[in-house]
Order: sequence, then C-alpha cells, then structure tokens
Amino acid sequence: MPPAAARFLRPLAEEARRRGLPLYAVGGCVRDWLLGRATFDLDLTVVGDPDPIARLCAELLAGPAEAFGRFGTRRIVGLGRFRVDVATTRSETYPAPAVLPELTALKVPIEQDLFRRDFTINALAVRLDDGSRRIVDPYGGLRDLKEKTLRVLHPASFRDDPTRVFRAARFIGRLRYRPADGMSDEAKEALRAGHAARLSRHRLLHELVSLLAERDPGFAFGLLETWGYLPLLHPELPWRLKLPTGVEPRLAAMALALGPTQGRKFVDSFPLEHHLRAILHEALSVAASDKSPRAELPALVVSSVRRALPKLPAAALKPCFLRGCDLIALGLKPGPAFHELIDRAAALQRRGRLKNRAAALAWLRRR
Repeated sequence: MPPAAARFLRPLAEEARRRGLPLYAVGGCVRDWLLGRATFDLDLTVVGDPDPIARLCAELLAGPAEAFGRFGTRRIVGLGRFRVDVATTRSETYPAPAVLPELTALKVPIEQDLFRRDFTINALAVRLDDGSRRIVDPYGGLRDLKEKTLRVLHPASFRDDPTRVFRAARFIGRLRYRPADGMSDEAKEALRAGHAARLSRHRLLHELVSLLAERDPGFAFGLLETWGYLPLLHPELPWRLKLPTGVEPRLAAMALALGPTQGRKFVDSFPLEHHLRAILHEALSVAASDKSPRAELPALVVSSVRRALPKLPAAALKPCFLRGCDLIALGLKPGPAFHELIDRAAALQRRGRLKNRAAALAWLRRR
C-alpha cells in the first residue's frame, strides 16, 4: 500500500475498529497497489453500516458524501487527490442474462461480496480495521496477477453481464495479460446466444467511453473485433484511425471518419449529453460544408474538423470575414442578393481564396 494511501486510510481504520466494523479496501485499488501502480480512486467496503466511515471520509477530504447508484454507495470527492466510494458488502443475483443484478443480501461476508466482481484480479481485498492489512484472495487473483492472466470468476459471467467482455478487452489491452483458457469462447458464446444484443445503448455508451479513456485503446478494439462485439457499437466503427487524446476528441474523430450520414447515426444512437451531441452534430455539418462559418466555432469542432481535413486552408474555419454591416456600409439593403454575397464570400474563404478580412473587403468593393 502506498504511503499516501496508508496515511489517509489510518483514521478510517481506527474508526472502523472502534465501532467493530470490518473494513476492507477492495477491487481495482488493491490490484493496482499489488502491481505498483499509483491510484487515488479507492473502493472501501464495510461489513455493516457504511455511513460512519463515509462521514469521517467526508471530513478528511472536506467534501460531501453523496449516495449514488441503485445500492446507495457513498462517493466522496474533496480537495485532495483521493476519490473514495464507501459501500456495504452485498450479494447479488442476475434474474436474466444481460439485465442489471438484483440485491439478495446486505452485510454479507467479504468473500461473498467479492464473488460478484468481474475478474479474479479485481476480487481482492485488504483488511484495514484490524491493522493486519491481510490480503483476502478467495478466487486466485494473486495467482493470476503473477501469471498475467485475466480470468472470470465463473463460466456464466459473460452471460450474466456481457459488458464484462468489453472490460476484459480493456484490461487485456492495458495490462497486456493473456485471457484465461476458455475466455474467448465464453465471450463469443454470450454473443451467439443473443445475450450481448440485449445490452442497452446507455450501457454500451459507458463501455465505449471507457474504451476511449484508455491511453491506447487499439489493442482492446482489435480484441473486440476478433470476438465480434464491435458491431454492437457501430457496424463500421473506425477504430483503426489514429485517435487524438481525450474521450470527446476521439468520439468526434470516429464520427467524422464515418461521414456526415453515418456519423450522425453513430452519434444519435447513443444517449449523449445534449451539449456534446450538439457539438458533434456541428462538427459533422462543418466538415461537410463548402462555406466558412458565420460565427466562432467551438474549439472541439475546429480541432476535430482540422484533424479530419488537414488540407483545409488556414482561414477556412474562421468566421466569415465579410459581415452584413460591410454590405450596408456600401449602400446595399438586406435581401436575397445581400445574403447571396455573404454566402459567396464564405465559400471563397473556405476554399482559401479570401485569406483575411482585407481581401474580403477588396473582393466586395469589386462586385
């Protein structure tokens, strides 16, 4: 455990011990500690009431403890580097393939809580309240970390939750682990049986965003293509193009690579936030236009279109140099011819024929 995490967790462990609450760090933070990777996203699990630990955590981080999700996990994001989720141990069951799980019990033993995790390397816990920092590893996660293997906890894992296939591809790509024997067949079977097709666009968007948040998602995309899962995102997902940095620029790059029609279908197929959807629509429209815009474009639109169309003239995406007031100053009155002149100037600017405002005004005076 890194020293910064140990210092932060010490008062939480003392509070848990005082209250007789078994407290564990679980999941990804434990995995990353064992791999020597820095992480400030901590998942804490209490065999009991999580609120006392969440309240103290909020005091330490000087931030609110806000409940989220269907099971009331408390999330605390404060002034420091740490983001902490605090939950009570629970067990779940899947009433049908690819649906969200249903709660079956709370305050269960830690081994039972860990069984609902996706992979053995994430089904690890560290005991905090008794000061032992004992690693709880009921399903062989330490072995798989040592052997650089990604393994699900049971054969029905991908049937229960096909989003785990996307997560498997991400972990294999990020860690360069090998899939356990049978994993590829289990992933393909979940697709063949129609379980993956039942995933909502909301859940698929979450997986796409998580993929695009990876430093280098190419390996994961290639693995998903091999398993047959990319058409769930889009039948012709352009994952092979050189992607920029950042989730939103990468979404824009994919949409633009698909072209105006398919790109818009791609964007509209996901429940994106209205602001991002509008920006992606604008990028597609600007890329397909033959005129410079009338107004200043958002930075993401400009950078995305320039990346997609690197031969655009320097002034092509700047607001049209010619304005209505320029025409009025020459005695022209608003009307069809008025707007036609501005459109012609915007088209010339887009093609690089008008490189600055002075050139646009000189062109206007010659009309």
